[in-house]
Amino acid sequence: MNMQPSGGNERIESVSNPLVKELRELRTPKGRKEQRRFIAEGERTLAEAARAGWRASILLVGPDGAETKLTAERVIHVSIDVLSKVTGRENPQPLLGVFAEPTAETQGVQQIDPSAATRWLMLEGPRDPGNLGSCIRSADAVAAGGVILVGETCDPYSVECVRATMGSIFAVPIFRVSDTEARELLARWPGESVATAGDAPSDYAAVAYRAPAIIVVGTEAEGLSPALRAACRVAVSIPMLGRAESLNLGVAAAITLYAAERAQR
Repeated sequence: MNMQPSGGNERIESVSNPLVKELRELRTPKGRKEQRRFIAEGERTLAEAARAGWRASILLVGPDGAETKLTAERVIHVSIDVLSKVTGRENPQPLLGVFAEPTAETQGVQQIDPSAATRWLMLEGPRDPGNLGSCIRSADAVAAGGVILVGETCDPYSVECVRATMGSIFAVPIFRVSDTEARELLARWPGESVATAGDAPSDYAAVAYRAPAIIVVGTEAEGLSPALRAACRVAVSIPMLGRAESLNLGVAAAITLYAAERAQR
């Protein structure tokens, strides 16, 4: 049985159903780019989306999710095999939502209003979706105004990144800017712009983080580019007291964001 109405909803059992093939493509960058959609999994994440005002275009409901109160424009009851096919996981979550990606117009530099929040996070060239997801979650935890992605980055709406945010992808605005736009934005930023760098002379806990503060972090492997570091008003380091040479992106961002939160109390 491929598809049939069921209590006003639809049902899909076959993994060869055209919609299953279409949604499976959302696991790939090409599929997300062409469809301008992404997927999110699990009751908790989808509930976070609903609380943030997002509405799924499609909600796939597996056998173990039949009692959910979540809604969508289109609710489809599916088999475990269908959920596995769409997600690529042997033990998929019983609920999966499909959402429209924000338009490019809503994510441009013109949409960034520094006065909208006391803390912001800027990331230069993040490549690991898990680390990016952790950064988005940390930004949510400190009520940051948004996460600003600079240059070529991994996709914040990839399955891996969305999963790592644990729902925060729906609460934190994501902006995308070029290298030039990032430097120009920092030049006119009204508060303190704080670069993180392993060789910076100032301790991360010793600066004022004057609001609106923007924390600027590079990759663990390469750090911030000289141009973006120079565009910030101050550079700080997080002491490495043991044998580790550096922290990963997610940890460094979280530590510095909370230092800003503490300084601004």
